[in-house]
Amino acid sequence: MPATELLNKITDTWYAKATVRSTPRILVPDYSGEQLIYPVARCSICEHPLVSALGPQVRSYILTQAAYQFLYGVGLLETKFVIQCCLDMLHNHIKGINDAAKLQALTVIVDEGYHAHVALDYIIQMKKKSAIEPLEVPQTNRKLDATARAYAALPEDMRMDFQLLAVTIAENVLTDEVANLGRERELAQSFTTLMMDHVRDEGRHSRFFADLMKERWPQLPRETQEHIGLMLPAYLDDFLGADLSRRFERRILAECGLSDAQAERVIDESDPHFSTDQERMKKSILQRIYRLLNQIGVLELDSVKDAFSDRNYVTS
Repeated sequence: MPATELLNKITDTWYAKATVRSTPRILVPDYSGEQLIYPVARCSICEHPLVSALGPQVRSYILTQAAYQFLYGVGLLETKFVIQCCLDMLHNHIKGINDAAKLQALTVIVDEGYHAHVALDYIIQMKKKSAIEPLEVPQTNRKLDATARAYAALPEDMRMDFQLLAVTIAENVLTDEVANLGRERELAQSFTTLMMDHVRDEGRHSRFFADLMKERWPQLPRETQEHIGLMLPAYLDDFLGADLSRRFERRILAECGLSDAQAERVIDESDPHFSTDQERMKKSILQRIYRLLNQIGVLELDSVKDAFSDRNYVTS
């Protein structure tokens, strides 16, 4: 397909399907103690007997705090990470981006700004309907901090290419995570609608970044390919890592009225489930990332493939 015809098709598709243009406002339903606003399976402390004994209102409080953290985290990735990368493309901080890609980057900026708007709107509605205030409004998260650490460790001339690859990975991960939440049947319909509307755009974004990296990676100097490739396993460990201290859950338990000793018991006794769940999710995500990196060409260098193999990241 000629480049002009392809660009017109992409642009027409965005005008027709972008959720910012076609989706009505998503409204949070009235709260009840029985309603699930976030998956219980992702909050292992909810099912501990000490917590269950406090009743459905406490469970609702815990799940609401978890939902706040997730939605704030999505907004941070969109506004501080993805949009920033697109702006760097538009303003030629990332070299060699053609006009067609810049036009698509602008659609991503519009979409991601809208997603951040919807997430904040949903949070504001949740606060009003539940009368539950977020325990904290994060200004960063582990994914952003991990990327900043990796970025700072790179030679300056490699940072923009790493940023583009890191966003490509993040969009792939976010698309899968949002889609999985959208398939949670027991959740409030408004929350699953929020997720599925989001994933409609994220799938397109993920393909855009992946296609851009597939074209761009082979053009990078071998030194850049090897340097970035060799650091990726450690970066992914950091990017996908969990807070093993479970600081935020401890704070939630304190707010629920549990003593330090009770909170410690809940954390200790739920830790096997927490650790198993984190390991399962990390393994699944790494399989997706490994396939993505293979498609881009990152693993064509033997030294890079060996670095992944050394950490047991090689998957069938």
